Amino acid sequence: MLHQFELNRQIMTGVMAQFPNQNAHQQPAPITLPEFVRLNPSIFRNSTNPMDDDDWLCDILFEMESANVAPTSYVTFATFHLKGPAAQWWESHRGMLPAETVTTWQEFQLAFRARHIPQGLMDQKKEFRKLSQDTMTVDEYQRKFLELSRYATDDVCTNARQQEKFREGLRPDIKLALVDHDCIDFATLVSQAF
Repeated sequence: MLHQFELNRQIMTGVMAQFPNQNAHQQPAPITLPEFVRLNPSIFRNSTNPMDDDDWLCDILFEMESANVAPTSYVTFATFHLKGPAAQWWESHRGMLPAETVTTWQEFQLAFRARHIPQGLMDQKKEFRKLSQDTMTVDEYQRKFLELSRYATDDVCTNARQQEKFREGLRPDIKLALVDHDCIDFATLVSQAF
């Protein structure tokens, strides 16, 4: 039996030696721009809807994070995917900065939003605070809630606050039906509201 155990151990050692030795804590190398381009990330030209502009900014960030782009390269990778009027804006904006200025991702986001997403529109989207279900279905209300909540992140910064705000806007009959329901998360609350 001991002999069989030793044979099994040797076989397993041989099998394991065939796999490359990878350190579980080692991060893969950051992706290069040509490799990132091959992933076909979102391109931004221009939009008549400022919310599409904000969506692109969120999408490109998600794509860069998912592809393991080095955070110090975010601006370079993102601006490479600006085309047409958006690329012209970036060149103009960059030209107004002092020579040798290195723009951080946070600075780029602020400049991009200032140019493409008027603050008045962002303020107008705070209609979220007044949102109520009224004649909408639960599904329509949930969609509108999620669409507008991104402009009032302080109001829904935790799961509990998100649920509380969603409940506040529900029709009284649905709100009453949910009184005895403590939901573990927002998705469960929405499911219960259905």
